[in-house]
Amino acid sequence: MALAVAALAWAAVTAIAGGIAVDAGGLRVSSRDPLRPLVAGIVLLVAAGLLAGGVETRRALARIAGVDGGTTSARMACVAALAVLVFSIAWNTRASGGSDSSCYLLQAEAFAHGHVTLDASLDALPDALPGMLSPTGFVPSPRAPHAPVPICGPGLGLMMALPFLIDRAAAFLIVPACAALLVWLTFVFGRQLDDEVTGACAAILVACSPIVLYQGVQPMSDVPAAALWLAALTATMPRRVVVAGVCASLAVLTRANLALVVVPLVCLLPDWKTRLRFCAAALPALAIAAALNAARYGSPLASGYGGADALFSPAHVLPNLARYPRWLIATGTPFVLLCLLTPWWLVRHPDRRRSAGVAMLCVVLLFGTYLAYSVFDDWWYIRFLLPALPVAIVLSVAVALEAAAPWSARSAIAGRRRRAVVAAVLAASLGTWYLHVARNRRVLDLQSLESRFVLAGRYAGRALPADAIVLAVQQSGSIRFHGGRMTIAWDAIPPDALDATIGRLIARGRAPYIAVEDEEVPRFRARFAAQRFGALDWPPSAEVQAPVRVRLFDVAQREAYRSGASIVTQYVR
Repeated sequence: MALAVAALAWAAVTAIAGGIAVDAGGLRVSSRDPLRPLVAGIVLLVAAGLLAGGVETRRALARIAGVDGGTTSARMACVAALAVLVFSIAWNTRASGGSDSSCYLLQAEAFAHGHVTLDASLDALPDALPGMLSPTGFVPSPRAPHAPVPICGPGLGLMMALPFLIDRAAAFLIVPACAALLVWLTFVFGRQLDDEVTGACAAILVACSPIVLYQGVQPMSDVPAAALWLAALTATMPRRVVVAGVCASLAVLTRANLALVVVPLVCLLPDWKTRLRFCAAALPALAIAAALNAARYGSPLASGYGGADALFSPAHVLPNLARYPRWLIATGTPFVLLCLLTPWWLVRHPDRRRSAGVAMLCVVLLFGTYLAYSVFDDWWYIRFLLPALPVAIVLSVAVALEAAAPWSARSAIAGRRRRAVVAAVLAASLGTWYLHVARNRRVLDLQSLESRFVLAGRYAGRALPADAIVLAVQQSGSIRFHGGRMTIAWDAIPPDALDATIGRLIARGRAPYIAVEDEEVPRFRARFAAQRFGALDWPPSAEVQAPVRVRLFDVAQREAYRSGASIVTQYVR
């Protein structure tokens, strides 16, 4: 039965992604045709049914789905979680792209090899400025300036380290798994707070949420942090204290500022003895965070983000207040504002005041934190609010269902049916709209947009010599992770030192290259306008043809080109 389910899942992923390929320890496993695993799954399913009988087959499927003996609502939530898992794997970027994803993946690689900082040994340039050795997502360590340390927290990197040891591609499964967990825990929270109908409806809406899908396909910490915090909340409500403490500390290890919304969870615990157990369970992960911070940044309370005074300011409140609510309504419709009517709902359910009140307090605290945070101009920065989103959606659904079918009418069959119908209409209509918004917000295009990082990195790994040094900024993380080649951040090279830096690399027997995206070319030329190599006035040796073009220039080819030799550009797709 398990083999049948695995084969059917493989067929679904292959059909959705248009084919998949996994490299594991030199062995390449690929699948382009979903028909074969589909047929195999059906045959195995029929065989299991014949051998075990219909009743046992249904029970086995329920156990595999995790809803053995569960209700229809639980099964629907499970299907929503599995759908998010399949989607997040099929459309996963699998890219060490910008600063955040590079930060987590390179950090995981370092952890897997027993290091807390990146290997920045560069014998070819021993006098390099510290910033030159830090790829995107990293900064020079205050303790050892030539050792790059991450700007992001260590939680996701630690989670990725173990699968990374099995296979590099396995690290990209962590976030999809957390996305599925987030959907399931939304159902659990809704069931604890109200009932299973509320939980299932909210889980489906979270599964369709544009920001959940957008972040679920990227190797970034937003979804894992949200899932861990929600796990702490749902474990605290039935007083699974040890689980709650561990999950809360892991959430803080993943996203440090979640400490502010972990503290209110203690209010859900009945006495000081239980609260001490919660704190004791949280201590190991917090101790790991403190030790890593001390080793990297020189203090247990320091981080790679810099000082709080540089990130938080009252001047940020009004600009962010004009952004976050607008983005939330644009991607989640005004429906999410129903959570503001939670006090009305609590009047009708006084026995839920503590749990709903604490959850709502956490939402307010998180929202308030990011109102004072740095100002950004892209809608997907509502990812910062992801831990609060499932809570807000559960409360909004609870308010909507209470208005449609009050709690007092639930004992009657008609009342229960009305709630189920309203929940189904909400899930179907809003879920469909959310998916439409996700498509318009280019969620389905992320894999293609980020493909330039994978293509450029892999090209560097197979085409550039092992002693190559690539001058790169945006592509620095991808060339290190996917290509295994050392990089220098060209934006840290003094404007009058590009030619000298390249000359010293050549003198020490290294092969320098320059990697730039189209958007970076004007900045590169402006920064090094007075330098020979700053004009990039010779053809690239390679050009990555993706939605965003990347060009790699072989420095050694410049003089040959200016002497009349022709340069053949290799096009990489």
